[in-house]
Amino acid sequence: MEKLSYLILSGVTNGSVYGLIGLSLSIIYGSSRVINFAQGDFVMLGALSAIMFVTTFNLPWFIAIPGVIGVVMLTALALNYGVYRPMVRRKAPPLTIMMGTLGASIMIYGIGLLVWGPDQKFVPALLSLKPLIVGPLITNPQQLAIIATFAAFLVLTWYILYRTRFGLSIRATGVDPKVALLMGIRSERIVLFSFLFSATVSGIAGVLVGPLLGGQIGMGLMLIVKGFLAAILGGLGSPFAAAAGGIAIGMMEALMAGYGTSLYAEPAIFMLILLVLFVRPYGLLGDYEAERR
Repeated sequence: MEKLSYLILSGVTNGSVYGLIGLSLSIIYGSSRVINFAQGDFVMLGALSAIMFVTTFNLPWFIAIPGVIGVVMLTALALNYGVYRPMVRRKAPPLTIMMGTLGASIMIYGIGLLVWGPDQKFVPALLSLKPLIVGPLITNPQQLAIIATFAAFLVLTWYILYRTRFGLSIRATGVDPKVALLMGIRSERIVLFSFLFSATVSGIAGVLVGPLLGGQIGMGLMLIVKGFLAAILGGLGSPFAAAAGGIAIGMMEALMAGYGTSLYAEPAIFMLILLVLFVRPYGLLGDYEAERR
């Protein structure tokens, strides 16, 4: 029972990270119908910027966190104005725009390589990493912060989308951008907000997961793959379905590592997603969220 409790906690922690990335991917996709392949690089920028502000510049966290958010937001602005908007104005198809985000990802990776180098670095922890006993569970404050942040962003996303007029504009743009434009909704602003909000989510995820994984310029690649799988499994068009997919993948990884071998975790995840897509092409919760909108 103690082992199962530990595995569940580990799965929820990892799943929260995958869910945050899946949520951020889904937000951009919902407003622009484009998958941002540079999303994982915002996680890397979050972790490595935390090293720069806290370790290199010796700044306190209450200054470093806004600094990290500023770095990822500036990068998101450059991506939006330098890649997305020029291609949209030239009426490029979504696939071409996605290739543009892939090229931007390679550029961000190269800049990160020049700034921080290829070696893995120690990321300072926002909270303590000392063991903390919570009932039958042994965890630490940093893990709990990841889960709490995941829950907080879910609530914030729900509130923005379903309790504000701006959220109604976001959902209308996602359903039909042309009709939304005829109704007076400026889709460019909606997409810009999606890029900035998603970059903030991924950057904060990098700050929180960095101390557990270590900071390295290639860390975003593995995480965006898991986040993309989470979005596909749950339903790419819904942030909440993508978040649920992240939890499912995290739990599956942890249970297979605990009761079997981690070598088969990723093939099993791909097989599960393939089977789900045969039965439900829009993901486990995709149809439900589409009806709600």
